[in-house]
Amino acid sequence: MLRRILVLLLLATLAHPATTAAQAIQWNEQQTTYIAVLYPAGSEAEAKRYIGFADQIYTEISTALGYKPAPPLTLRIYPTMEIYRQVNPMAQSLEGIVAHAHTGRREISIAVPQTVGQTDEEIRNNVRHEITHVVAAELSDNQLSIMWQEGIAQYVEQPAPQLEIKVDLLRQAVDSNSLLSWSRLDAPGVMYSNPRLGYPQSWSMVSFLIQRAGMAQFVTFMQAMRSAGGYRSALQQVYGSSADTLEAEWRAQLAAWIDGGWRVQPSAAFDLGSIQAALDAGRYSDAETGAAQALAGGDDPALQTLLDLARLGVAADRAAAAARAALLQGDYPAATGEIERARPLYAQLNRSDVTPLLDEYAGRASDGTRAERLLAAARADIGSLRLSAARRNIEQAALIFAQLGDQQGRARAEELLASLNNRLRIAGVGLLILVVLGLAWNIDRRRSARARTLPFG
Repeated sequence: MLRRILVLLLLATLAHPATTAAQAIQWNEQQTTYIAVLYPAGSEAEAKRYIGFADQIYTEISTALGYKPAPPLTLRIYPTMEIYRQVNPMAQSLEGIVAHAHTGRREISIAVPQTVGQTDEEIRNNVRHEITHVVAAELSDNQLSIMWQEGIAQYVEQPAPQLEIKVDLLRQAVDSNSLLSWSRLDAPGVMYSNPRLGYPQSWSMVSFLIQRAGMAQFVTFMQAMRSAGGYRSALQQVYGSSADTLEAEWRAQLAAWIDGGWRVQPSAAFDLGSIQAALDAGRYSDAETGAAQALAGGDDPALQTLLDLARLGVAADRAAAAARAALLQGDYPAATGEIERARPLYAQLNRSDVTPLLDEYAGRASDGTRAERLLAAARADIGSLRLSAARRNIEQAALIFAQLGDQQGRARAEELLASLNNRLRIAGVGLLILVVLGLAWNIDRRRSARARTLPFG
């Protein structure tokens, strides 16, 4: 049973420096948007597996906690336990450790042999758990104690079979009256000396606080740990109640929580507060991810409203991005269409701050459209031999394209102008030939006329 618990309940330790053997490994690296995945030769398949979901997990945790650690974070894959134990000595004395986070280096490490037999969701939970340790350490300036660290790292995990095991262990602790006081659980070494109790209890404590006041409040508590001098002062500061009062409330609701209350939370990783915070910050993709996962397998009207707003924001951002791309490509009609698509979407989101940007895009699209019309008019002028008018239109169009930075449009205008100049040169040569021919014909005509008027000799 201990192994099954420790497989999921990952220990966030400050890993010792790697030994010479570990340092001698040649590490390959592949980077996603947010994660640098390091792996030795022969572990390409495992690396590909983690690369496939690493960014999604990063976005999940960032959305849940309302904080994005500066990328890239490092995810290091260890293919053998021998190498892994060199960097995490605790794995030598505690069976079942799967991973750890080195918060100072912003690095998480995975012992691949320990993941054999885990479900896909459990493997993802390993990464969720450890990334959360890094985020919690940054939020608290590394002042968050182990019981709170492990509690929040478990809270963000998605439902998996081990949850039922933890709940059953906590039920046994209640029945046997073996729960630890918060102050006792916070004592050095206690969490890891009794993980069968420490982990489930810390998870229930964090879940209680988040269900009581939301994720945003718990994040504020973690931030307060930077200067509070301990969790008791931070709890009083953020929740307005003493640690003893909150602990008593936690104990009072624990039986109901064990009997099913733990399933009631909006999601294992998201709540209304964090999703709303992402919406307010304009992080619509993050909010969409959070709301969609929070709604998975359930029906919550409030969450559905947030999901609808997030999708509205994603559509608005995509339209604005498409407008910019169209402007860069010189496709002014497409840019105009995307701008008109984005305006009502942002209006529904009350994003008046985006209006100046859309106005700028619209102005550029209007200028580009005008330049295109001038070129079209110039071509018609050339066809009708209104060459002076054609030149004026071409030169004006070229100037507008230059102001827009549209090199392709300007090149087309210059090409048309060159064609016009070539026509004028040909016309000039033709006119000169006609003049010469006319002069020659006139001289010849005069000579013939004079010859006819001379007397016969």
